[in-house]
Amino acid sequence: MIRSALFWRLFLGGFALLASGLLLGATVASGRVSGVLVWTVALLAGAGVALAAGRLAKRARSLLARAAALGSPPQAGDAVGGDEFARLEVLLEENEARFVEQVEQLKAERNRLTAVLGGMVEGVVAIDRDRQVLHLNAVAANWFGRPAPELALGRPIYELSRQPEISGALIEAMEKRTQVSRTFALVRLAGEDGGPDRFELNASPLVSSRRDDEVVEGAVAVIHDITELERLESVRRDFVSNVSHELKTPLTAIHGYVETLLEADPIDGPTRGRFLRKIRRQSNRLGALVSDLLTLSRIECSTEPPEKVLDLRSAVGEVLNLLGPASEERGLELVAEFPDEAVEVVGEEEAIRQALSNLVDNAVKYSSAGGSVLVRLRARNGRAVLEVEDEGPGIASEHLDRIFERFYRVDRARSRELGGTGLGLAIVKNVARRHGGGVEVESERGQGSTFRLWLPAAE
Repeated sequence: MIRSALFWRLFLGGFALLASGLLLGATVASGRVSGVLVWTVALLAGAGVALAAGRLAKRARSLLARAAALGSPPQAGDAVGGDEFARLEVLLEENEARFVEQVEQLKAERNRLTAVLGGMVEGVVAIDRDRQVLHLNAVAANWFGRPAPELALGRPIYELSRQPEISGALIEAMEKRTQVSRTFALVRLAGEDGGPDRFELNASPLVSSRRDDEVVEGAVAVIHDITELERLESVRRDFVSNVSHELKTPLTAIHGYVETLLEADPIDGPTRGRFLRKIRRQSNRLGALVSDLLTLSRIECSTEPPEKVLDLRSAVGEVLNLLGPASEERGLELVAEFPDEAVEVVGEEEAIRQALSNLVDNAVKYSSAGGSVLVRLRARNGRAVLEVEDEGPGIASEHLDRIFERFYRVDRARSRELGGTGLGLAIVKNVARRHGGGVEVESERGQGSTFRLWLPAAE
């Protein structure tokens, strides 16, 4: 059997130590112990030392093999001279350095993962096998009224939120090892601040591999705020419904008159003319509706910022000249109040003129005969402000919050009679918003109305 250098070093060193002790003992005994006995004891001690050295060397080789199995390349220890302990020391130092490096990499990866989860606009909640909160990002903590995410860590998932959908989805995903989806409305207590209230949750199990087997360590849920999406979907449905209704009404009238003209017995001239005028009126209404829809779509889809400097005195003057005949026909007086100096804004000329025209046209349509419409333009506090004041029937308070919605009408029958499309004030609102301004209304039933449009003044 070939012995390693470590074995022989241990054996010779131990044997020499024992021999020296025995010789010293024999000398002290002054010859009373025979030489045969001394050598016998020495041989037995040598055998014991050899056995101990062999076991120690075997143990050192075993530790060396295990250290090499931790990841150090085999040649790392072999390239170092000396016994097994010297090579073992080298391997342990290399593994220690590698271990420290791997720990730093894991810390960096954890920090990156924490930063990613913290920067998400979605909420993230994770639990462990004991159904305790393992992770909670800032977005989810804010939604569920937690002042700091770390305060929820280690607490039961039931304490995180009063929403049974959250804990139920996480536990089901963990126990059934499947993805779970939920849609829920956030429950708030009286006095809690408002915020998102409609959410979609997708939960998945956290699975880790252990000795060729997959073990579920918990579950994670990603929560999306769908409040705005559902609101927009509701707006879209209402818009499609309203457009369909508004288009169907004139088309039905046109179809009926045309069928009468084509299939009825010969119609006298005056009746035919009356039918044709009604067809023309409905066609004009249909054309105005399509035109307003295209205008609204163009304003909402426009992405380029307005850059042209406009003097609103000129734009308002053009609108008043255009609507002058209609006001005279209704027996109304248009009164304009303009400042001497220019009132300039940066904007899209056609869109602003459309908004101004809609405001003045509404005032003319809904004012009573013999009254007046006041159009006042002024510059105030860095804003260009246009006020249109009429003496019409006014608007009840319950309608004021919705007056600028698409197709919303206070009096549908009168609006259709006057040829309104229900989009005029919506266009005004979108034009103002696109230019960084706003629009508001002051009105009381029977007291007339004042619409106020303001835009940022040009620097």
